[in-house]
Amino acid sequence: MTVSGGTGLPDPDDDSLVNPAGLYVLRARAVPGGRVEVGGFATFQTVRVRVDGVSSQGQIKIFGDLPPHGVYGRHDDPQVNGVFGRVDFGWLSRFWLTRTSTFDTIDETTPRPGVLAQVDGLEVGLADTCGTVSLAGVPQLQLIWLGAGEPAGDGWAPDGYGAFTKLVDRRLVSVVRHVEWTAIWRDLTVQVATIRNGRAVIFAPKGGLPPFDAPEIARAENIHSGWSAVVPFEQLSLRSWTSTERPLGAGVVANCVGLVRGRYALVARPAGPSGPGEDPVPAPGSEIVVKKGRGQTVTADFVLLPYSRYGRAWDWRVTVDESEVSDLRQVTATTTWQGQTYAVEGGDDSGALVYLNGTSVDVNETTPFVYTAQPADRRGLPVDSIFW
Repeated sequence: MTVSGGTGLPDPDDDSLVNPAGLYVLRARAVPGGRVEVGGFATFQTVRVRVDGVSSQGQIKIFGDLPPHGVYGRHDDPQVNGVFGRVDFGWLSRFWLTRTSTFDTIDETTPRPGVLAQVDGLEVGLADTCGTVSLAGVPQLQLIWLGAGEPAGDGWAPDGYGAFTKLVDRRLVSVVRHVEWTAIWRDLTVQVATIRNGRAVIFAPKGGLPPFDAPEIARAENIHSGWSAVVPFEQLSLRSWTSTERPLGAGVVANCVGLVRGRYALVARPAGPSGPGEDPVPAPGSEIVVKKGRGQTVTADFVLLPYSRYGRAWDWRVTVDESEVSDLRQVTATTTWQGQTYAVEGGDDSGALVYLNGTSVDVNETTPFVYTAQPADRRGLPVDSIFW
């Protein structure tokens, strides 16, 4: 199995996800063995709207708090508290799109599951799209070497997972690609998050536990949530794969970051028992919880766990002793919006949004972030409160 791009994939260095040249970029289209769809976000008359593709009339289908004029087929939907409509391509600006390519079969040209990027013409993995911030305030990404043997070039070092990684300036990457496989395991349809040394990390994002006993499964916390497992690769019957490309985004802001077994990740203290309406308190002991969202690089020690009461939202987590974590950093950032400087409270890279003073703002309307990274200790970590 190679780690190169599959047939029909777009050029990962193009800027069509933020600067589409025309209507054709957003049309669903067939590629050899699969199909490509594009959606995401754009600005229409100063309003941030969701882009849902192209209508049969040749206009862009959008959704959001649409103004009363300039929209074709305007339709209010009170059930979703928004308005659907169509607009001409030329009326949209500040695109932030996601391109999803789905292929019906997996073959020798298919890239392995994971998060990929192009750096200086080389395809590499990313330890985490959140990355870290150096003590000098420079946003960084940690690359994973995907080739055979030892990597070429300077800066690579072995990590605790048998791979080589190195840190680079975040500006070297503009587009990331998340590859996920679909397979059948014991008559269940599952997603494949990663494969290493003949073992596959699989998961089902919803539906609860299967009706049969499967000791490989990491037990979910309620019957409605998803589950994950680590299984021998040969037990999988491969069906299809999906490549999801999106702009990289701003990354880690207002968070704590640590070096966990040689890889940077967002970290927190696990929460202990608390009553209804009470703020979470740290659990006793020296453990640290590491979290990743869907579409991030995970290893076999991560398990899928819900973080909402009904299991409708989940992330990947692993709990480690603080002795396995080093270089803890508290990252903060500021930016200027409409002439005022604000502390950055968080962000949504999928929609190019940044949270300032309790308000979501188009990141394109802000100045570049000014980062600060300071050393932290375990007592200064948030309590199981990393939001994705």
